Amino acid sequence: MKKKLILTTECKNNNIYVITLNNPDKRNPLSLKLIKLLQLEFDKLKKNKNIKVVIIQSTGISFSSGHDLKEVKEAASSKNKLLNLFNKCSKMMLSIRYLPQPVIASVNGVAAAAGCQLVASCDLAIASSSSSFQTPGVNIGLFCSTPMVAISRKILPKDMMYMLLSGDQITASKAESIGLINKHVPKKRLNTEVFKIAKKLTLKSHQSILIGKEAFYRQLEMDIEKAYEYTSKIMTKNMSFKDAKEGINAFIEKRKPKWNK
Repeated sequence: MKKKLILTTECKNNNIYVITLNNPDKRNPLSLKLIKLLQLEFDKLKKNKNIKVVIIQSTGISFSSGHDLKEVKEAASSKNKLLNLFNKCSKMMLSIRYLPQPVIASVNGVAAAAGCQLVASCDLAIASSSSSFQTPGVNIGLFCSTPMVAISRKILPKDMMYMLLSGDQITASKAESIGLINKHVPKKRLNTEVFKIAKKLTLKSHQSILIGKEAFYRQLEMDIEKAYEYTSKIMTKNMSFKDAKEGINAFIEKRKPKWNK
C-alpha cells in the first residue's frame, strides 16, 4: 500500500507554486518530518527564478494544529532533541521571510499555535470566513513562546497578549480586524480569491518585489532614522534596475511595462 504524502506540491500557470499540508486526519500538525519537508521546499524555491508566488494551503478541517504534541512529549526526554525541534521550526518560519517570492497563506479551518505562527510568517494571509486562529499553549501549560514571535510582529501587543493569556480561538473576522490576516471570504470563494491575488502579483516586477520584500522586513527592526537611511540606499539601488527604468518609461508613455523575466 502506497504511503500517503503529508505534503504535496503543484506548479500552476508555470509561475505559482502551491504547497499543500496533507495530513488532515491529524489536523496537519507541524511534525519534525513536515518541518523538514517544508524547509526543503523553501530551499529550492529560493533558487527558482521561474516561480513568482508561493501559496501554502491545507486539506481537511484544520489548516494546522501546530506542533505534534506526542512528538513534543517524546522529545522532552532530551533537552537537545526538544531544542532541535523548536530551532528547526523557527528556521523554517524564517525561511519564508527570506524567500524572494511573496508567500500567501490560504487558510481554511483552525490555525493553532505553530499553525497560527505559520500564517503570521507568510507575507499575506487570506482565510475562509469559518476559519479561526488560536495560541492555546497556556491551556496545557506550554506557553506559545515561539509562535508569538511571528504573530506579535503582525498584531498589536494587547491583541497578542489576549490570544496568549486566554488561549481562546478568535474568528476570521476578528483576525482581519487586528491585522493577523488580510481578509476573509466565504469558503467557496477562498481558492478563487487567493489565485486572483497570486496572479495579480505575478504581473508585477519580480525584481522590485525581491528587493522590496527583503527591505521591508529589515527596516522593521530598525529605528526610524536608520530605516530611512537604509531604504534611501535601497531606492537608489532599485532605480538602477532595468525594471525600474522600464516602469517609469511605461508610465510616462502611458503603456503597459514589459518586465525583465
